[in-house]
Parts: sequence; structure tokens; C-alpha cells
Amino acid sequence: MPTRPNDPGIPTLTQRAEPTLYPPAADEADAPLLTERADNDGVQPAFADDAFPLLTEVAHAQEAEADAQAQAEAAQAALPDPTVLTARLQAEVEQLMRQALAEAIAHIQTRMDAELPGIVTRVLKDVRPG
Repeated sequence: MPTRPNDPGIPTLTQRAEPTLYPPAADEADAPLLTERADNDGVQPAFADDAFPLLTEVAHAQEAEADAQAQAEAAQAALPDPTVLTARLQAEVEQLMRQALAEAIAHIQTRMDAELPGIVTRVLKDVRPG
């Protein structure tokens, strides 16, 4: 495996990530830290407000309310007739019940096929001749 030069800006397992907790080596004294490099690139930030938003902040509250209201109206308008919806749901439930019943029957048959030889052997051993 080729060796790679050590980057003084990246902490290793032998040094701490916080530079104030360990004395820098002589060749590392003038090396910039990763945070300094990121903060002072000289590149303009992508956005005027470069702060990270908090999860508790509502982003574009007015737009979110309008979108939520539009989605609610679209969902309400998209609902089919209640009788059609009831029939469709009943058909889905019946199909699911048939599949579950078929799987249960297959499981019981498999288990009985596996246990039947043992049952026959046990009964023949327990029954006394004559």
C-alpha cells in the first residue's frame, strides 16, 4: 500500500482534533486548520445568509401553508364516490384475506407432512400387539 503524506490539517489517531489541546509540531506550526481554510477561502458564500437553519424554524411559512391548503383541496377533490371507495376497499381486504388463508393452509399442510411420520411411528410403538 503506498504511503500518503500527512496532512497537518487532518487530525490523526495520535493527535487530538482540537489544536489547543496538543502542542503543534515544528512543521505544523504554520499549517492552516481545516476550519480556517473553510472560513477564509476567499470565496463568496453561496447565499447571502450563510447560517444553517434550525430544524425548529419554519422555512417559507406562507408558501408551506398555501401548499398544504392546495394539497388538501386536491386530495378532497380527488376522492371517489363513497360507494365506489367502499367496494374497492372491501375487494382489497377480501383478496388479502384469501392470500393469508392460502398461506396458512399451505403452512399447515407442510407441517402435517413433516410431523405425520413421527406421529405414525409413535402410535405404532405405543399400541400393543394383540
